[in-house]
Amino acid sequence: MTGLLAACSNPPKQVNDEDRVLTFEDFRGFFPAGGKSFRLNADSLRRSQPDSLALKARVVQQFLPDTLAKGVFTAAEKPRFFPRVLIEREDLLYFVVEGRAKKGSAAWLNLYDKKGTFLQRHLVARNIGGKPRMGFLLDDKFNIRISTALQRGNRDDVYAANPDGSLILILTNSTEPLNAGLYNPIDTLPRKHKFSANYTSGEHSLVSIRDGETPKEFQFFIHFSKDNGACTGELDGVGRFTSATTGQFRDKRTSCILEFRFSGGRVTISETGCGAYRGIKCFFEGSYTKKREKKK
Repeated sequence: MTGLLAACSNPPKQVNDEDRVLTFEDFRGFFPAGGKSFRLNADSLRRSQPDSLALKARVVQQFLPDTLAKGVFTAAEKPRFFPRVLIEREDLLYFVVEGRAKKGSAAWLNLYDKKGTFLQRHLVARNIGGKPRMGFLLDDKFNIRISTALQRGNRDDVYAANPDGSLILILTNSTEPLNAGLYNPIDTLPRKHKFSANYTSGEHSLVSIRDGETPKEFQFFIHFSKDNGACTGELDGVGRFTSATTGQFRDKRTSCILEFRFSGGRVTISETGCGAYRGIKCFFEGSYTKKREKKK
């Protein structure tokens, strides 16, 4: 009985207490401990979460990167963040954080070392109108399988995490039919910027540029097919304008860098280290002509 009374008189401190500084152990305490694997489908992101589980603003500011939702939500949308799971590896900690706003939800895999130092974050799941749905699986061997639902099928990209938190692409599986017409996943996004358009080089090669979340950013989709389909490449992402006529994309998962140069109704692409997204004997390089759009 005495032990019970002592336990009642000294309740454990709550990590939400506003009168004390939070530690990394406090941050870990917000996240349910995961088993040997964890799966998060796009449909799961539509399920409501109790507001009481949302991470407080000071927790987000102290332990998560300020660029966590960049490229998915704007600052004006003010997404709320929820802890989904924590899975431990010998040298890495895998924190899955979900972000919710009116237009939909997304989830990021945030990697930390054992000392609590943040390394990198990666978008792994998404259920937002107008963008391809994504889900992911972290298996018992710590392989990260990101599944993207496209109009013509599904694509699975399997990654492994490096000690510095970066991801290396292991393999890609796709159920898209080889003889289907070229599908542009960002075709319906806004194109108010003067460089936002479709640029082509032959029937099976496309560079699509669309407006970014800010005037300094742009969204892109690139697909090319060379040597009668013997060598292909495909990549999409968010780039930044580096000058009035140039832009750059730096991949967060690999060492891939793309350079964009806009001039005279054309865009010229050059790459560094983008082998994870193309065949061995071809490159994301070349000049593409702006396609004339039919007036509505």
